[in-house]
Amino acid sequence: MAAMLVLVCLEAKRHNDRIQTHGARVQGVIVRNKIQWGRIITVRPIVRFTTRDGQTVEALSEHGLAFAIPRYSEEATVTVVYNQENPNEFDIL
Repeated sequence: MAAMLVLVCLEAKRHNDRIQTHGARVQGVIVRNKIQWGRIITVRPIVRFTTRDGQTVEALSEHGLAFAIPRYSEEATVTVVYNQENPNEFDIL
């Protein structure tokens, strides 16, 4: 179990480093928060942003820590860094 946690953390760090180094930064807006039911309840934000080439992306933020309460309020402005080759791959800063 501990080894699996370490692997998940390492993959998350690699993802974060890659996006931070090569990604484009833009402003986004939290559209809503999605509650995910399972063994534990988590809340993840759905963000909308426009890429530098004008493509609008609205997607669930699946990277980073998930919490049982919303981290962002609806309509909050956030900074998003995204992969320019695949804008659906992004992080909220």
